[in-house]
Formats: sequence, C-alpha cells, structure tokens
Amino acid sequence: MISSGNDLLSIDRRSSYHEACLSINNTLGENGAIRGRNSWVEGCRIDAALTLGGENAVIGVDVTMPVALPPRAALDVLAGRTRRGEPAFFVRGYASHDVLHKCAETGGTLAGLPLSEWLTALGAHATDVWDASVPPAARCVWNGRFFPAAEKMEDHRAWLFLLDPRTVDDNQRRAWHAADRYSFAEMLQLTDLAAFHRRRVLHRAEAIRQAGLHVFRAESELSARELAYVWQQLEEAERAQWFVELVRATYHECAQVAERDGLERLEVSRILHSLGTALDQLDRREPGSGVRLIERLSGALDSDERDWLAALDLTHTPGASVAAWTRSAQHAAFAHLGHVIVFSTQPASQYPKSALRSDEIIWGRAPVRLDLAGGWTDTPPYALEHGGCVVNAAVTLNGQPPIHVYARVIPEPEVRLTSIDHGTRVVVTSLADLLDYREPTAHFGIIKAALALTGFSPAHATWPKGVATLPEMLRLFGGGLELTTLAAIPSGSGLGTSSIIGAVSMGVLGRLTGHAITPRELFNAVLQLEQELTTGGGWQDQVGGVVPGVKMITTEPGLVPDPRLHFLPSELIDPRANEGVTLLYYTGIRRLAKDILQTVVGNYLDRDRASMETLRQLRALPPEMATALSAKDGARFGRLIDLAWQLNKALDPDSTTPAIEAILDSVRGQLLGAKLLGAGGGGFLLIVAKSPDDARALRQRLSTDPPNPRARFFDFAVAQEGLAITVS
Repeated sequence: MISSGNDLLSIDRRSSYHEACLSINNTLGENGAIRGRNSWVEGCRIDAALTLGGENAVIGVDVTMPVALPPRAALDVLAGRTRRGEPAFFVRGYASHDVLHKCAETGGTLAGLPLSEWLTALGAHATDVWDASVPPAARCVWNGRFFPAAEKMEDHRAWLFLLDPRTVDDNQRRAWHAADRYSFAEMLQLTDLAAFHRRRVLHRAEAIRQAGLHVFRAESELSARELAYVWQQLEEAERAQWFVELVRATYHECAQVAERDGLERLEVSRILHSLGTALDQLDRREPGSGVRLIERLSGALDSDERDWLAALDLTHTPGASVAAWTRSAQHAAFAHLGHVIVFSTQPASQYPKSALRSDEIIWGRAPVRLDLAGGWTDTPPYALEHGGCVVNAAVTLNGQPPIHVYARVIPEPEVRLTSIDHGTRVVVTSLADLLDYREPTAHFGIIKAALALTGFSPAHATWPKGVATLPEMLRLFGGGLELTTLAAIPSGSGLGTSSIIGAVSMGVLGRLTGHAITPRELFNAVLQLEQELTTGGGWQDQVGGVVPGVKMITTEPGLVPDPRLHFLPSELIDPRANEGVTLLYYTGIRRLAKDILQTVVGNYLDRDRASMETLRQLRALPPEMATALSAKDGARFGRLIDLAWQLNKALDPDSTTPAIEAILDSVRGQLLGAKLLGAGGGGFLLIVAKSPDDARALRQRLSTDPPNPRARFFDFAVAQEGLAITVS
C-alpha cells in the first residue's frame, strides 16, 4: 500500500516520492510533527510528535501526546457502534506485514508474532477470541476478537502495547481480558465508514483553510471542484466564515499585487476564477446555498472591501443569481490576467515620433501558421507558469504571404484605417474612438490596439503635460496616419490571422517610429495586444508567422516569454515535397476563438483535473512530432496529427461540431490524420492522406460535394521568408 501510494504520488506530482512519508488528509497542529519515512498517515489530527520507525500505517488517530511506533507497526482507530448499539472507537494494533486470513498452523500472524505466541503473551486461550463453533483450521486474525472498543478516541493510548505484546504487564493483560473486543469481520459491519470518510474530508478542509491563499499558487493543483466539494461537507456558518476569509484575503492580495514579483502577480486571476466556479458548483449541488454565502459576505466586510467588490461587480443584488456573481468573478479574473500581461513591461518613456519621409510608404507582409502539436501550451497563464512547447509551420497561400499592412504619414491630424478584404474604412479623430477596441468583433480593433501599444495612449507612453487629445498627439508625432490591411484569407480561419496581423502591424509601426523592435519584444507585444483586445491568445501564432519554416518553439516559465526555436525538415508538411499528401481545406465554417479560449483557460485557472492532464499530454507531444519530422516518418506524423486533434477535443469538446465530424467521416478511409487548425470550432482543416492516390480521391470527393458553398481547398507551401518590412 505504501509503495503503490508513493508511486501514485510520484506520477501525480511528477517527482520521486519513494521512501517518503505519505501524509493524506491530516490536520497538523502547531506542535504536531510526523517524523519517519516510508509510511502512510491518513485522516489523523496530529497535535504532538508522531515518530515512525518505518513501513508504518497510522489511520484515523488523534495524536495529542507524543507517540512512537516501532518499525512495521500499524495503528488505526475507527468510529462505530458496539454490539449493543452504543458509540465506540475500535482500536486496531497490528503489523503491516501480518497474515490475517490464515490460521496459526498455516502461518497466521498478529503484531508480527505467530498467533500462538501472541495469545501466550496475553495469557489468552483460543476460547477467549474465537467461538467454539469456529473449527481450529478456520481460526485466524480476521475472525478473532482481538481488538478492544474504547469509549473515547483518546483511550487508544491505553492499547498501544498491542503493537508489541511481548512487553505487556499483568495490568495490561487484565485490561485486555476485560475489554469488549471485536474481530475484523465484526468491525467491518459495525464501523461507521461514512464518519471516517467525513473525518478525512474535514481534515482536508482544515488543511486547505489553514493554507489560506497559498492553495492558489501556481504549483498547487487544488481544483475549484474540490473546493466546492469540501465546502459542501461543512456546516453553513463555517462555510460562510471561510468564504469571507478568502474574499477578504483576496482584497488584500489585490492591494499588494503591484509589489509582487513576476508570476506571483497572476495568482489573483486564479483565486477569483476558482472562487466563482466553486460557488457556482456548490449552488448547483445545494440550491440556494451560494446566494446565502453572497448575502453573508456583504454584511461581513468593511466599507473598503465592499467598494472593491463593487468595482468588480461582485456586490449582492436582491434577486440576482449565483451564476451572475460567478460570471463577474470570472470576468474579473481574465481582466486581471490581461492587465498583468499588458503591463509586464515598462511603458515607453518617450512618446512616438515619425521616422518616415513625407512621401514614403511602409509595406509589411507575413505568412500564416499551421499549428501541428502543442497548441494551448503557449497560452497564458499556463505558458507563463509552466513554459510552453509547440511545433508549427509558416506557410504561404496560393503562392503569396496572405497578411499585409501598409502605412504612411499624412498631413491631416487624423488616423485613417482601411481594410481591403472587408471593404471598410474609418477615420478616427478622437482618442476615445481610437481606444474603443476591446470588443473582439469591433472594426479595426487589432490596429487600434497596436497603435495604443505603440504609444498613442496615455497608459503606454509619457506625453508632455497637457497633451490629452489625438490631434495633439499626432501633431507631436509628425502627422496623421493612414494604415491599410489586407488579409487574403477567410475570417475565423484558425491560421493565427489576428495575431499575425498584430505582429505585422507592430513591426510596421516600429519601423514607422524608428524603433528597432527585437523578435522577443515583438512576440510579447502581440501577446499584450491580444490581452488588450480581451481575446487572449498565446505566443505561437506570431512566432509561427514571423519566423519562416517548420520549427519547434519552447519557452521557460516567466512573465515575459522568450521563445527558443529548433528548425525542422519541411518535407512531410510541404505538398510540393510529399506528392500532395498534405492538404489544406477551408470548411466554410467561421469560429471565434475567444469563447473556446475562455473555456480552456478558465478550466486551467480552476485546475480542472482532466484539463490539467490533457495539457500535460499536449506539452509532451511536440518532441514526438519533431522526431517524426526529422525521421521523415510520414505514417507517424499522420498519427500524431490525429492525436493532437483528439487532445484538442478532450480539452474542449466544443472545438469540433457535428458538421466538422461529418466532413472527416466522409473521407475517413483516405486519412492518416487530420485536425482543425487553431482553437477549433471551424476554419481550416489540415489533412494528411495515406497516399498521393488517397489525396487525389479525397480532394475530388470534397470538391465535388462540398459541405457548404464556401468550403474549398487552398494551395499552400512552407514559407521560406517570414515577416518582411520594406520602405519605398
């Protein structure tokens, strides 16, 4: 049991716990301590030293005075009822290696002694422990009345001598003979297992509560679901007190977050999201309980704490649902996450100035990216707390890089924004209109956010005192701006379009202002831009489009990602080199990544167990993909593409739809693997066919009978050039 428990713990925490002392659902008091190793301690309250000789099991015991157990001794205390129905505590002292189901003649032991020796040590006879109806060949520890029932938990100390019967004295022998004793078989029927389970849960609750906000640190895997379950086991008054403690502690954490170092600043997002989710799950299990907690919260906080809650839209309104409070808490979590990322670097000390001649135009262009493995591990806060790893490819479509941004300076004090592909144009003349970009569906949100991050915002640059309007900023900049974008690709493609437009825009604006932006600065600027837009997003899209070719990209934990690139062979991906077995098919179904992203990131903030395991598997996939690409193993490459798709669906079932599955089912016989690109839900499919003939048959089938009028194949090739910016 101890060995397998250590194995499970090693797997769960991904580090060796062999020969450790397993402490499970215990409460450790101020003076409590567990000393020893290779032992199992569970469901105990430990207020004094518990010293273990090794290979021990201690279960359900209140340690109020120092206790020392010899090697291989086991002690457990279970609440139950006597044969007369009276409450009692069964005290069981034995050895961890005892043989309980064999009789004395065939090797049965108790406390490490043969049964005959044990009985002799206690001055006992067979009739003292077994009924006459039990034949000698059937007499074993399991059905013998060896173990006393005590009136109180603390009485177990009087029976510790049972762990080594060779040391007993006459008084102890008399006490044992006089005791109301039970067998394992009887205790199985009389023990209150529900009470023991509740004891474990309450110890777990107390341990979580004592840890305060530490249970929400990055390394902790306490889930919101577990928190809700623990709350459910408590009396309502205790539950409410704990909830108030957590909210109050979060208020103080928010007040101090600016002083925190690095990743610690992200913890508030996890706290808020987990509290919202846990409250909602509690209310689903016990309707009305969540509302009562919120009501008690309002009356328990001081005015500053209530003002803080009001700013987060977390005050209680009569008639409001728990779901509304949860949504506000989760929204506040994402807002805080975005704020930390956006301001992870210092604002520019100088406002932007034009570095262009009056007749010059800047042209920026870039390919799009195909994400092959490791998607979602690049997304904050997972990528910031654990590091990320992806494999992706930069590709051209129909022979051209599809993302273009043009910029020039104009004499008029305004910002003109034009989208060729959308056929729209706006003229921005006020700062309010420029900074109105937080809705992900807003026109020119990406370009507006890029301009804000470049410095056309009081929050992102230091402007001279009194400069508070856009015309004043543009006058100091050196003129108005005209920016034109072209994305020669359907919207909602899943090819990283928005992030790559952001990267090209930031690169163009950097050149326009004379700022030589480094790749690391550019990648992080786009990460910040996505947070400004409230769409979230990770770093792989901009790296995938800015850097040419096929590559494995890794980052280490840290608030500002610093991607490292390992370039890989492109033959298995580029249809020009693999006889066309890779195909790119636009499904005609548009998706918005924000909804899927908030589900996946929300599950991570909640430390949802299934999501955490899937993210670990996604994180392990890119090195396998890199090996397949390097070995030019097409069959393995196809299987890994399929595995990546299955993991994406496991992380969020909404990443696919019946329409998508119908497309895949119609060509299943020709596939080695296929996956929706990006967050899923629609957009482009990357297909790996079994052979060139299968690829031709597949293309013919989907071209002849498309699922909708917009669905079609795109020609693509691995790009040999990434982001390019020229001035003419």
